[in-house]
Amino acid sequence: GKMNVGYFWPVYGEQHEVCFPYLDSRQHGCVAKLLGSKPQSGEVLLSDGYAAYARYAEATGVTHAQCWSHLRRGFFEALAAAPPEADQALKMIGRIYEVEAQIRQRAWSGQTKREHRLTHAKPLVEAFFAWVDEQFARQGLLPSNRLTRALSYARERKTALMVFLSDEDVPMDTNHLERALRPIPMGRRAWLFCWTEVGARHAGILQSLIATCRLHGVDVYTYLV
Repeated sequence: GKMNVGYFWPVYGEQHEVCFPYLDSRQHGCVAKLLGSKPQSGEVLLSDGYAAYARYAEATGVTHAQCWSHLRRGFFEALAAAPPEADQALKMIGRIYEVEAQIRQRAWSGQTKREHRLTHAKPLVEAFFAWVDEQFARQGLLPSNRLTRALSYARERKTALMVFLSDEDVPMDTNHLERALRPIPMGRRAWLFCWTEVGARHAGILQSLIATCRLHGVDVYTYLV
């Protein structure tokens, strides 16, 4: 989230903690500064499509998983340019999300969750990427077309988008982070001209505590008092 000339970089940890560190730019080096240049073996980085995360994963060897919600957004934006194809993509992605909804409803975890994904979600994911390849084989898709951009986004991130299938601890998207981050963009217009960088860092600390309390079912007011 942007604040004046700086940015919040949301980080979500294994113990369901959220951290909103504030840095003065979106330079690629910020990722290594926040996450460390030597991640532990077996760690997975789940992110949106920002190229800095992909470069960090390539440089460090960490497994990189990417977000299906950001992928879906591209096809939603392509509806006006290519209604039939974009609608078909959204429906195919929706069926994958239905599998995740079944898992949540049954509160499955561990091996049961992984097997359900492999049995029910994996064929849908493979069919989706096969469809993406078919669309690229067609003539007449212009590079500037929104559908082409959405298809390219999917093809370039295929491996990262499939990580969740084989790792039951990896979410399908970053929506949990987006929800935790929401207070910052909501308040941005009011804060824009009155915050300093020191204030931004302090806001990041407070929002980190508040978001983490909510994830753990802790009353925020009681905790802060």
